[in-house]
Amino acid sequence: MRQIWTYKARDPLGQAVKGEIEGESREQVFQVISEKGLIPTSVKVRNEKVTLGNFGSANREKLIIFTKKLRTLYRAGIPLMRSLAIIERGAAELDLTEEIKGIRSDLQSGLALSKTLARYPRKFPPIYVNSIAAGEASGKLEEVLEQLANLVEKEMILNRQIKSAIRYPIMVVVAISLAVFVLMSFVVPRFAAIYGKFGADLPLPTKIVIGTSEIFAGYWHVIIVLLVVLFLALKKYMSTEKGRLKWDAFTMRIPLLGELVIKANVTRFAAMLKILFQSGVPMITCLNILQETASNKVIGNEIGQMAGSFEQGRELGSDFKQYRYMPTMVLEMLEVGLESGSVESIMEEMASHYEMELDYKARHLTAMLEPLMTLVIGAMVLVLALAIFLPMWNLIQVFR
Repeated sequence: MRQIWTYKARDPLGQAVKGEIEGESREQVFQVISEKGLIPTSVKVRNEKVTLGNFGSANREKLIIFTKKLRTLYRAGIPLMRSLAIIERGAAELDLTEEIKGIRSDLQSGLALSKTLARYPRKFPPIYVNSIAAGEASGKLEEVLEQLANLVEKEMILNRQIKSAIRYPIMVVVAISLAVFVLMSFVVPRFAAIYGKFGADLPLPTKIVIGTSEIFAGYWHVIIVLLVVLFLALKKYMSTEKGRLKWDAFTMRIPLLGELVIKANVTRFAAMLKILFQSGVPMITCLNILQETASNKVIGNEIGQMAGSFEQGRELGSDFKQYRYMPTMVLEMLEVGLESGSVESIMEEMASHYEMELDYKARHLTAMLEPLMTLVIGAMVLVLALAIFLPMWNLIQVFR
């Protein structure tokens, strides 16, 4: 199985070099590094992180700039090696200095551009590399570079939309959690001590709040440790194939948010299928690539089912019921595109359609969550106010 490896090495001048490379074994990776004229000092498998989006942990802004520069120079008729040399002058700003040096060295040794880019998977994700490979094979590299620049830009906007939609509820939940922790650990115990001195008869809400407060005050350090352990355990579980699959399925079942996740993945699917197919990649290969690079593993599995249907010579229309999350309209339009020979234009329309729907849903999510969060905060304030101030009426009776 091919994995991503991180390595440290020394060049012929003794300078330290580090990077990432894709390979099946440590021995193979050592050989590839040595062929680049480097002396490897450390090679280890990279720990994969769960990331959003088909472009993984790549810095999208820097990838956009690199792609647009390369497209502009290539369109002007400047040879690829010369274009990369020009880009290398400003590569420090893009954090691509070592990568571009390695790419130029590999190109001089006769490797194709896509093969050299594949050696830096964190900077150039698989979907990007496969698109470049398709462009090289079809002779449409300039066109593919332009499409990739637009695609990565849309991907960046898409992720910002999703983050913007969920940022507000996350901030509110964190703020509420901190407020509850502080109140239960430090504020409520003081009121409890005051009421205890006067022997006032406490109402049920106050007893519940004080009981909860005693747990927080007495075991706050245990609670923090348990939360940290739970977070780390969840993170480790999500790094597994099974855990990631269950988490992705769970996110799509969350009211409001689930629909946002589905539309985001469908938008990516349509936009990337258009680029790959237009570059001359066979449909089954396109679907296999998209399955491997899907940000949501459940959607990825359904894309794999689509590829399986085509491999077995079946039409998608006979299997619509097995697709739980992939919209029927997308499947129907894909079939229409294949029959009419207009897959690219139809997928472009699908991407635009779901992009508009995603924008609407993102705004709708924020609009729906604001009053909901206000109600939650109001309810919490009401409960705490009743718990703290109701006993004061009993204190009045005690003083009388």
